[in-house]
Amino acid sequence: MGNTSKSFTFETNLNSYFLKNNFIILIILLSITLGFSSCNTVKYVSENEYLLSKNTIYVNDKKNVDDEINDYIVQRPNQLVLGVPFPLHFYNIGNKNFEPDFEEWKNNHPNTSNFITKVFSEKQTKGLFNFKKSTHNWWLTNGEEPVILDTKKASQTVENLTSVYHNEGYFNVNVNYDVKFLKNKKAAVNYVVITDKPYKLDSITTNIESKVLDSIYMLSQKESLIKKGKQFRYSLFLAEQNRITALFRNSGIYRFNKNAILIDADTSNYKSNIDLIINDSIANVPFKVQKIQKINIYTDYTYNTKDNPIKDSIDYKGYLFLTQKNLRYNPKLLLNAVFIEPNDIYKDETRELTRKNLRRLNNFRTVDIKYNELENDFLEASIYLTPLKKYSIGISTELTHSNIRQLGISGKLSFLNRNIFKGSEILKFSVQGSFLDSKDAADNDKLLNAWEVGGDVSLELPRILFPFKPDKIIPKNMSPSTIFTVGTSLQKNIGLDKQKFTGIIDYSWESSNTKKHSFQLLNAQFIKNLNVNSYFNIYNSEFIEIQNIATNYFNEDISTENVIEFINSNIDSNFESTNPTEFTIAQNIKNRYNIITEDVLIPSAAYTFTYNNSENYKDTDFSFFRARFVSSGNLTTLLATNKDENNVKLLFNTPIAQYIRTDLEYKKFWNLSLENVLAFRSFLGIAIPYKNSNTIPFSRSYFIGGPNDLRAWKIYDLGPGTTKTGLEYNVGNLKFISSLEYRFKIINSVKGALFVDAGNIWDISNSNLTSSEAKFNGFKSLSDIAIGSGFGIRYDLSFILLRLDLGFKTYEPYLSNNKWFQHVNFKNNVYNFGISYPF
Repeated sequence: MGNTSKSFTFETNLNSYFLKNNFIILIILLSITLGFSSCNTVKYVSENEYLLSKNTIYVNDKKNVDDEINDYIVQRPNQLVLGVPFPLHFYNIGNKNFEPDFEEWKNNHPNTSNFITKVFSEKQTKGLFNFKKSTHNWWLTNGEEPVILDTKKASQTVENLTSVYHNEGYFNVNVNYDVKFLKNKKAAVNYVVITDKPYKLDSITTNIESKVLDSIYMLSQKESLIKKGKQFRYSLFLAEQNRITALFRNSGIYRFNKNAILIDADTSNYKSNIDLIINDSIANVPFKVQKIQKINIYTDYTYNTKDNPIKDSIDYKGYLFLTQKNLRYNPKLLLNAVFIEPNDIYKDETRELTRKNLRRLNNFRTVDIKYNELENDFLEASIYLTPLKKYSIGISTELTHSNIRQLGISGKLSFLNRNIFKGSEILKFSVQGSFLDSKDAADNDKLLNAWEVGGDVSLELPRILFPFKPDKIIPKNMSPSTIFTVGTSLQKNIGLDKQKFTGIIDYSWESSNTKKHSFQLLNAQFIKNLNVNSYFNIYNSEFIEIQNIATNYFNEDISTENVIEFINSNIDSNFESTNPTEFTIAQNIKNRYNIITEDVLIPSAAYTFTYNNSENYKDTDFSFFRARFVSSGNLTTLLATNKDENNVKLLFNTPIAQYIRTDLEYKKFWNLSLENVLAFRSFLGIAIPYKNSNTIPFSRSYFIGGPNDLRAWKIYDLGPGTTKTGLEYNVGNLKFISSLEYRFKIINSVKGALFVDAGNIWDISNSNLTSSEAKFNGFKSLSDIAIGSGFGIRYDLSFILLRLDLGFKTYEPYLSNNKWFQHVNFKNNVYNFGISYPF
């Protein structure tokens, strides 16, 4: 929980001199930044040249704020990072004239040059020269050379802007540019756009020569994007051209393409008369509705063996399955991914849907779909499938580090069997093991003193496997799948040493390109603690607190073995009447002990809805929303009959966790400019125990802090509420976290970030043992939200991103006064090292 193999976090203890001189360090960093900003940015700007410092577009006397319009500027100033052209400064550190400057120095200082050659060998002197030369070249290569004002490019920008506004219907637009020469060999360019009035669409006529095309078009004429009164826009005509093309190609017109569509515009007096012309043929071949007569599916196609004879074939419901060996796929099941049907008209959408779903099976390296024209305008569809290897073995190793597990070396061996039941199913078996350096281990002087082993088996089916067919609710075009998973793991010398058993039945499908659904009919987990007697050795801060109570109020010296016995015997109502604070502390410790050491069975069901309008993994301007609803223990407690002395229902002599939980997460990304992104994330989670449970299982509770969360605090280090427990693991059943991060490029693959995180966890149970500071008490508890801020450095390796973030405690709600900026220094900051972005 909260400790993943891809996230690392640690907090440094710097030496006392460093701690006492935080102010000096900040002054140095500020001086470096100011020094860069005051550096000679025109070092390599020659006489009669000017460094382009700014572009501004004015549209009808107003400054343009549309980033899309700014994209048409041909020449842009050097990239700024927080207002400073760092890449240009990096470039200026290098010496473009290093070799001639060096030769000139040798000629002007012959004695010094000869002395250096005598002291060092000629080979060493040449090596030093090459080193300095390569250093200068590195700065020049990785920096950004100055952008010199080019009026030809300014003129080209004028042409671009004129064309853009023409395409938007401003046919009388006037665009000019003006250069302002600034001090220190710099210049700014102002582009002035006067648009005049836009032209509007007036009369719209259609001229469709083909009766077949005309009848299809008339059925969707109301959906036309070109309508009277709309502003003339070239993009509107392109969209209508694409709409008509898609309409015809999904209505059986296989030969149709957008070149057959002509749009003629006659403009005058700010009005445009449009004539839509659609030809009746291409290359004198008339357009016709064409049906698919034959469908061939080659299940073992490869380019190298494409000419080999077909040895096996099966005709199934109008589909001909062909193979050069034996047919390894069940035709009925494979057709769940095929949407091209015999005797159906040709459709682009079924072709793409078939390609997408066949690729989704993860059984084929390539999927190719081709059509051939037959007699009488019929079509033959051929689907060529190149299968992946049936069996594959994967081995991976990983080095991990966190504030919980100081060092870890893990390995994983996985075995994969594709198409195990001839229906494109994937069976995966994996075993993994880790050797860890745990602070909880009995012998913690040794390196890698703890270990963890586990294994799991999963079976993925590209369809919904259920007692009844849900095709009407979840049709096959929604890419349905079913995953069965069974797994177990064993930990030793990690916390209380746990053994876990997990079983999952997960159904997933996509209702659209942006909406995904997952329904876990079962997500059951059984957790057994194997080292309960070591609880107070591991959670030492709790033992110290109860030991102080025993010493100060009872004059007893207790051990870690008899803490609970001491609480049961001494912390009673009489003690509460005289020492209410200490009574609550002791009862909290006992209650926490019972929660963490309790063996628990969690039989839950969950539904997850995800919305993501990101177009691809490179998209930096999109929204993401996820809602997850979990219910645990309802059916199981209804069927269970065994109870313990506290009237808690048991299954396999283990308490059944009963609770409901809701998680809501929203993320939004704005692409501000080239490689400058503003990212926002907010998360709200609530978990409520009821009936058979008084608390949420520890593994299902919320925590806060760490490299992907509130980065100014370590994992489990904050909350709940305004409490400052000093405990190792703090959890709650209500969580809120929100983050705002500005990401920018510094130089080449080095990127930076500024961030602000805000959040906390609370307890929303009705327990009398929970202090009021830990509970959520409506709007006034919003003042409990902690705030952390900081900056980060990231190195992008293309295939992976390495991240180092420094978080500073900006607002600490648990402080009695002066909660702002009390510990914003390098003594209390938290370093977070991670892989990939935090969200």
